[in-house]
Parts: sequence; structure tokens; C-alpha cells
Amino acid sequence: MRYADLHTHTHHSDGTRTSREVIDVARAHDIEILSISDHDNLAAYFESKTYADSREVQLIVGVELSCAYEGHDIHILAYAFDPLDERVEARLKSFRATRADRGKRMVGRLAELGFKIDHARVEQLAAGGAMGRPHVARALVEAGHVKTVAEAFDKLIGAGKPAYVEKERFQIEEAVELIHSAGGVLSIAHPTLYQDHERVVMQLLDAGVDAIEVMHPDVDDKNREMYSNLARFRGKFVTGGSDDHGTVKAKETLGTIRVPENLIKPILDRL
Repeated sequence: MRYADLHTHTHHSDGTRTSREVIDVARAHDIEILSISDHDNLAAYFESKTYADSREVQLIVGVELSCAYEGHDIHILAYAFDPLDERVEARLKSFRATRADRGKRMVGRLAELGFKIDHARVEQLAAGGAMGRPHVARALVEAGHVKTVAEAFDKLIGAGKPAYVEKERFQIEEAVELIHSAGGVLSIAHPTLYQDHERVVMQLLDAGVDAIEVMHPDVDDKNREMYSNLARFRGKFVTGGSDDHGTVKAKETLGTIRVPENLIKPILDRL
């Protein structure tokens, strides 16, 4: 029996590890099936697929999409689609461009507030991937304006804070159509983190999402059982992952979630 972790991040989005480091840590925890699900980009997949093969880790193409639903930010994980699909790449490229513009606007707002940081440094921290608020936060820490990434969010760049800038999001229907047309499947990330999540999860499944991420650090035993049963009843399946971000979060997560490969057969079958 092999085990999987289908939700990890690298420095190409809001993690701190390189793609090789993620693969090495996963392998050290006897995880042999892995997806790097960075936000809006596949850079880590392309740069590390050969290395993953050399470490006997099956690397599944994945990406985490920010979607809009009823005014809320819902994260949908996409897996096993064609990584060379032109429509997918064009849409992800568009999102990366809007993220870069968003980062530039936040840097400008911070400067107006007296918290000057170098935009070029934010770009460096994004490492050619999708620029996000964690990169801005890390630049604020480096510049000495705040002590921690969490403080940067709480004080300056969290939703509703002085330097916050809204981001572009997929519509659920668009994400479903795009990924399905490229041969992939979608799973609702960390389902319990959404307001009124029991109703929202059912509606997302009705909208065409294929699975629920029931194994996640923020999903307790009660909700894991409930959503596993819901997926089975609706003819869907389940996924899981550690949602590892490296050293951004205080607690190490990579290796804490181990998904038996039989649970993700619909993904493996597509490969």
C-alpha cells in the first residue's frame, strides 16, 4: 500500500520550501504519491517531475484555484489534468498577471502608510510563481516593519486591513468546465473552513466538483466521517493532504496526513 499527500505548497506560491525539498521531506515520511498544489501555477511540477521520478515519488500534476462562491473565497484543488493544455495555461497565466498587479498595488499602499518595502524583493520571494500576500508579508518581516508573517496579515494585509487589495477569482462553473475539459478532476479544499460549510459543500458537489478533501489538519474526525459518507452517497470520492507551507506555519504538517492510494483511485486511473 502506498500513501499520498495531495496538498502541498512551494516557494512558487505561498510556501517556503523548494519543490525538491517538498519531495525529499515527503519521501522521508514514506509518502510515495505527491501533488504540489501551488496557487495558480505549475512551475514546481515542471521543474521537479524528473527529480520526483528519481526519488520514486509519483508526482501528480495539481493546482489550487481560488474561486468565488456567494461572495466567499472557496479553494478548489485540481488534479490529473493535462499540464500542457493551452486553455489551462492561458487562464493560469492571466491569474498570475492579476496577482502580480495586486502585489504591486499592495506595496504602493504600504508605502503610503509608511511601511516601505522593495517590490523587486517581493518578486524574488515569489520565485517566478504566483505572487501572493505571504510574499509581501515576508518582505515586511525582512524590512523590520513587523516581527512575523502573522502580524503582517493581522495588522496590514489581511482582509479589511489598511493595505488589503481584493483578488480575482474563478467562478465555480468556469473552474469545473476548464479542468474537466483538460481531463482532470476537482476537490473541495479544507471544507470545514467555509462559513455554512455543510450547505456550501453540497452545492459545490452539485455544481460538478468531483471530491472532498476529508483528510486535512483542519478537518476533525466527526466532519471527516460526515463528508466521507456524503461523498459516497453522492457518487463522489475523497482526497487528502497536509496543506504544507514549510516554515510559514508554526507547526510542521508534511507527513502528518497519509492518504491510502485506494481512496484516490479516480485520480490515479487518469494517469
